[in-house]
Amino acid sequence: MKNKLILLFLSVFFIEMNAQHTNQLIRKGNNSYKDTAYDKAEEFYRKALEQNQSSNKGKFNLADALYKQERYEESESLFRALSEESENSELKSKSFYNLGNSLFKSEKYDESIEAYKNSLKINPDDEDCRHNLALAQKVKQQHEQNQNKEEKEEEKEQQEEKEQQEENNEKQEENNEKQENSQDKQGENEEPKKPQDPNEMTKKEAEQMLDALQQQEKKLQEELQKKKGKKVKSTILKDW
Repeated sequence: MKNKLILLFLSVFFIEMNAQHTNQLIRKGNNSYKDTAYDKAEEFYRKALEQNQSSNKGKFNLADALYKQERYEESESLFRALSEESENSELKSKSFYNLGNSLFKSEKYDESIEAYKNSLKINPDDEDCRHNLALAQKVKQQHEQNQNKEEKEEEKEQQEEKEQQEENNEKQEENNEKQENSQDKQGENEEPKKPQDPNEMTKKEAEQMLDALQQQEKKLQEELQKKKGKKVKSTILKDW
């Protein structure tokens, strides 16, 4: 019986010491958080959770430090787990609220709105949560309007490009038709070339024949002069 009491005492003692050490690390993390040293605060909170993995306070503060470092997906994961697992209504409401903030920063507006509503179901008097809910609904509406506007502008641009392409195609067809008509007219105005007569003498051939005749005539006159001993009037052939 005495040994059991000693073991029980030691167990309670170690649990208490562990809890104190965990809370001490969380307080150090809180001090770093207040000094905006969020990365340092994260280190203390993680060490606290190494001492006590079931510390909801350590989980919540770690998620908050991650949020401050703009690591929204990581903080979202922790806040979601706390909102689903915690049985403490105050912690559950705050977890839903901070979950909504993380989702809002990630532009997940529908999920963000749902998280804020869940927080208000637990704590209807939370004016900050009510304000953020209204803001998320407004931003979501504006986002949808901008998206619809962009889609309409894109459709308009596509339609204008289509009309411009059709107009260019029509102009191209007109130009092609004009070119074809112009080529047809040129073909009609051109005189057909006369077929060459195989018996027709070329200029070069005529010149060669003329030279031969002149040489022959000259030779003939020389022979006559030799025979008759008198001048004979030469006949000059006309050039072709």
